[in-house]
Amino acid sequence: MSDGIANPASLIEVFWIEKYLTFAQTADDRLLGTDCMFVGEYALRGEPADSARFEAALYRNGQTAPVATYDGTDPMWCNKLWVNRKVQSFDSLADLEAAYPPTDRFHWKVSGSEIGGTTLPIGIGGPGGRTDIPQPHPMRLYQEGRRISDYRSVDADKPLTVEWDPFPGGKTGPVVDDLIFLFVDDCHGKVIYFGGLPVDPDYITFRSTSATIPAGTLRRGEDFTVFFSQCRMIDQMDSAGVMNVAVNSFGVELDIRTIGTAAAPCPEPRLKAPFMWLRKTTPGGGLMTWPTIVEGRHCAPEATYNTPR
Repeated sequence: MSDGIANPASLIEVFWIEKYLTFAQTADDRLLGTDCMFVGEYALRGEPADSARFEAALYRNGQTAPVATYDGTDPMWCNKLWVNRKVQSFDSLADLEAAYPPTDRFHWKVSGSEIGGTTLPIGIGGPGGRTDIPQPHPMRLYQEGRRISDYRSVDADKPLTVEWDPFPGGKTGPVVDDLIFLFVDDCHGKVIYFGGLPVDPDYITFRSTSATIPAGTLRRGEDFTVFFSQCRMIDQMDSAGVMNVAVNSFGVELDIRTIGTAAAPCPEPRLKAPFMWLRKTTPGGGLMTWPTIVEGRHCAPEATYNTPR
């Protein structure tokens, strides 16, 4: 099989497959598993309407039926890109491993008037054919050098430092380095802090072990969620100018609240940014559209990622 996609970089930024574990961090810093997922997505280089200019499908090598098809509808705004994401939930990592063994390889096919072809296969367990998800662990929050013990009493008027463990075995890559993502969203589902991408100056790298959210980024008397993820690039290649990656990762969400009186009430129930975990997909249904997309929880680009750097 040859990497035979014609003109993909005009429309697509990245092809991404992933084994992804999600957790909720409790008030006493325990991690409660919320999902074990297989993810298949692509990110657009331009606007959401561009996704209607082609169709895409993800295949497991050696099979004629696609694992998932993408008709270009309903991309979500995530990581400063429009993303068309599909996922399948499992009750345990063992179940995920049984359905998608680490020796499996996958390829993408795209077709349209301006783009078409098939990517080279990429391994969800990398060249070694093994799953290597970084060790999940809780975040630690600090203000004025003191560790916060009550996550319902954060002071919005002071800088907030988020700390985590070093990325085990984190490394650079030929296409993209291992990644750390750090976000904060508010109760309206708007991203108010983002640690950046490799194209951004001073972004959070895999070598980082902390980041400080400036005073005044949070607002008084409101609920927020801090999201942290370590993403290991288990396999990667350049597909005719498009990043083609396989990822093993985990994500942790920590709900916090600031002291004081809110200027305006939060909606009930509170909204989540579109990349946040909402619920599992339907059992036995294969890869499905990411639940926050299904429920219409979008964030417009102009209303998010307005991060003070």
